Amino acid sequence: MIRAVLVDDEPPARVRMRQLLDAAGDVAVVGEAGNADEARALIRDTRPDLLFLDVEMPEVRGTALAASLPEPRPFIVFATAFENYALDAIAVDATDYLLKPVSRAKLAATLDRVRARLAKLTVERDVVAATAVQSHMWAAALPRIEGFDCAAASLPARGVGGDFYDLFSVGSLWAFLLGDASGKGVAAGLVASAVQARVNTAARLAHLAPEALMAAVDRDVYATTDGARYATAIYGVLDASASKLTLVNAGHPAALVFSKPGQVRTLTASGPALGLIEAGDFGSHSLTLGPGTVFVAYTDGVSEAQNEGGDEFGEARLIDAVEALRGESASRICATVLDQIRAFRGSRQDQDDVTVMIVKAS
Repeated sequence: MIRAVLVDDEPPARVRMRQLLDAAGDVAVVGEAGNADEARALIRDTRPDLLFLDVEMPEVRGTALAASLPEPRPFIVFATAFENYALDAIAVDATDYLLKPVSRAKLAATLDRVRARLAKLTVERDVVAATAVQSHMWAAALPRIEGFDCAAASLPARGVGGDFYDLFSVGSLWAFLLGDASGKGVAAGLVASAVQARVNTAARLAHLAPEALMAAVDRDVYATTDGARYATAIYGVLDASASKLTLVNAGHPAALVFSKPGQVRTLTASGPALGLIEAGDFGSHSLTLGPGTVFVAYTDGVSEAQNEGGDEFGEARLIDAVEALRGESASRICATVLDQIRAFRGSRQDQDDVTVMIVKAS
């Protein structure tokens, strides 16, 4: 239901508007006021979606009342017998301007406009709420691991993103995850959150080896999406005491391992994307992260970022950037790479989500 308040100094006009709104079927009049002071108190107490407001009222005009309302304010429809206030209505961002006597047809068109704007506002509020929830799933700073410097940073394209990352302890070991759900926006964010939760739960409770864990998550995602949604991901288990890393790449862009200056190793896919097929087979990479080694995982929003000319940022630019920064902290490397991608994209910022994770051995 659309919750409406009527403000008019003429009671018969309010009666007529209430009758018209009752006939609309989905509008509930939650209050009436005859002047600005009554209206302010009523709006504050009822917080309506929609305000029908007369222009010519004693002491304070309707346009002045509308301009004085604090945000977030209701959608405003002026209903007046005078045509010369239309510009004033535009100035206060009124949704519509109806001339009395108001006809059913014109009111119906106005209500359709209000419904559309309310639906858009609801979606925007849901996105804001989902963005806040998703941001809490990402640690502001990754846990400290003895002998390692770890950091991650993400740049969502649309508030709610399909990228995800995590770093958490599993007994004496450390598990990290970075991935990218197919698509963009809220739908991708739901898949991303589901995959992150499944990996975390399977690692902590089932204590599965990386290959078996990814196979289990693959089956779960496929069962819930029927292959219509999937996620690429990198999942690794680090034995910090031995500096040994076991990594599974599920259809994700190759991770990069910088050992000595000028030496870069790529860890390509060792299995399919999660949820893409019903029973994926997953292998793993094993390596030792010696002193000074920098491990880099990233989503395809990094390599596929495009400038205004359509050129891609590419893996080579990323390698050059990390090589130049390998003496910096992990968080500094992440922040600088994101800054370079922003600068590279220029005016084309609304592209894919961008996420980078760095694990640097001391």
